[in-house]
Amino acid sequence: MFKFNANTPVIFYYKTTEYVLGQGNTTTWNKITSGDFETFYCEWKGTFGDRVFSAQSLGINDSATLRMVYNPTIYEKLKTERVIIIKNADATAIADNEPDKNNPNVYEIWGGVDNVKQENRYLEFKVRRYEAV
Repeated sequence: MFKFNANTPVIFYYKTTEYVLGQGNTTTWNKITSGDFETFYCEWKGTFGDRVFSAQSLGINDSATLRMVYNPTIYEKLKTERVIIIKNADATAIADNEPDKNNPNVYEIWGGVDNVKQENRYLEFKVRRYEAV
C-alpha cells in the first residue's frame, strides 16, 4: 500500500502556443481542470541530503517530490505539455496570463511523471522552482 499525506493544495497550468495570422505566436497558460475541480491536493516533500547536491550541480536550488492521487487529465498533461505547478493554490502566482518567476510558489515539472506501478492509483513527480525562458 502506497501511503502519503495529501495536504498541500496545488493548481496546474499548461502552456499553449498558437499562431494568429497578422499577429504572430500567442502564448497562453491554461488552468488544468478535471470535472468541476481546479485545485488538487498532494504530498509536498522538499529535497534534502545528497539529492540537494545533485540538484545544485544542475543549477537547481529549490526542488521537491510530489505525490498525489492518479488523475488521467493531469497525468496526460504532465507527460505531453509544459506544466507549471502553483503550490498552496497561490492566486498571485499568475499575472497577466504569465507565471510570476519571482513568486516562491511557482514550480515546473522536472523530469517525468510516474504512474506508480502502472496501477492508475498514484502519481509521483519532481518539481523545481520556475524560471521563465
